[in-house]
Amino acid sequence: MTPLRVGDNGRFLVHEDGSPFLWLGDTAWALFEKAALEDREDQPAVDVYFRDRAAKGFTVVQAALTFEGGKNIYGHPPFEEDRIRPRLRPGPDDDFWDAASRIIDRAEAHGIRLAVLPLWMVEVPSDHPLVREPAAAYRYGHFLGKRFGRRPHLVWVLGGDPWRKETDIARPERLALTRAIAEGLADGTNGAEGFDDRADYSTTLMSFHPKGGNHSSSEHLHEEPWLDFNMIQTTTCRDFANYRTVERDYQRTPVKPTLDAEVAYEGSHSLGGGKREPPLPRIGPWDVRRAAYWNVFAGGFGHTYGHRSFIRWTRKGERLKYGADVPWFEALDAPGARQMTHLRDLLLSRPFLTRIPDQSLLEGDPGSGKDHVRATRASDGAYAFVYLPAGRPVRVRLGALSGETVRAWWFNPRDGSTSSPVSRPAEGVAEFTPPSSGDGEDWVLVLDDATRGFPPPGRPRPPRD
Repeated sequence: MTPLRVGDNGRFLVHEDGSPFLWLGDTAWALFEKAALEDREDQPAVDVYFRDRAAKGFTVVQAALTFEGGKNIYGHPPFEEDRIRPRLRPGPDDDFWDAASRIIDRAEAHGIRLAVLPLWMVEVPSDHPLVREPAAAYRYGHFLGKRFGRRPHLVWVLGGDPWRKETDIARPERLALTRAIAEGLADGTNGAEGFDDRADYSTTLMSFHPKGGNHSSSEHLHEEPWLDFNMIQTTTCRDFANYRTVERDYQRTPVKPTLDAEVAYEGSHSLGGGKREPPLPRIGPWDVRRAAYWNVFAGGFGHTYGHRSFIRWTRKGERLKYGADVPWFEALDAPGARQMTHLRDLLLSRPFLTRIPDQSLLEGDPGSGKDHVRATRASDGAYAFVYLPAGRPVRVRLGALSGETVRAWWFNPRDGSTSSPVSRPAEGVAEFTPPSSGDGEDWVLVLDDATRGFPPPGRPRPPRD
């Protein structure tokens, strides 16, 4: 794999040669602490996970090197007792970092990039020496950069859910900690030394994982020189409108890519439901799909899926909070995970780097709540996508499309099937009625300039009548 960079228009990540990269992420925060490199009695090897995610089209896995500060599955702690120096032992498989290296190797072998957090910030207390001594934080970042920085499939993500008041990035000591690790990562990658605020960040790709509740890294860090793209955490709750946060990021200057990197964990109890009797239903596939399509159609350069049983890498016999009670390997084929493949296929079936959000395509009220309609199109009018979460009729201004004739298709986000196309003049306002409607009956209206000769949206499949 080759390194990624921010594309020329500042909206997407691309490969070195400028070809598009679709960030389709999965969330496995405790991967480095709890995953095994070989089959064990309570779980199969981590290769099972990477192989499955690659087959479904996932391109990124988000994980924290030290999620809750504990030992890994082999009993190795990440740090010496001083909580500053990485614990290193001379053998090839004798410490935490040897196991981490092998997991990183396995991800690369399966074509998966890793978005790696050096720390999970909310678990780092205020009296931690890395907080009190920025120079120590720099040295930790330098260690990571030197050891892993030239691995082209790694993306560095600072932060880690800093929702507690004492861990908020707005606090000066937390900002100093973050900047020190970022500088250390860059210097370690480049073979440079010296905690002096003169790092070259061009060789590292970095972001920041913020606290939940519709927050973005852009709120405090948007102009930081090391921050290449923004991350949003909407949080797992039943009522969310992540498109609003993506919209805000999209309008910021300087222009930087953004995406929702944590929202609507499949199989999870809602964090926003409070204590209720009976409890609210768990987050389901429809919630997962709405989060994904709202995110990318509002301007996100990609999307991160999550399942509650992957967050802490639930093992056989474990019952963790918020409903994480299914072993991770039994949750691999959850409906929402399979349906992320259809999102990927749709996005990559049309020119990727020209896509822009455009609600002006819609005639009338786009609706609110679970019925909110979201539109995106190519900047040159070659195509448009309109996401209808509940399948209600929609009126679209066809004049935004190039050419004289529009071909209209219905794409089904639940199974990836596509209807036969119909043609309309590319003028005025036209109403389109999806094949079905109601909760869970979401559809994407695909409108193409007929002269472009685009194939059916998504993977080629038999037409749906």
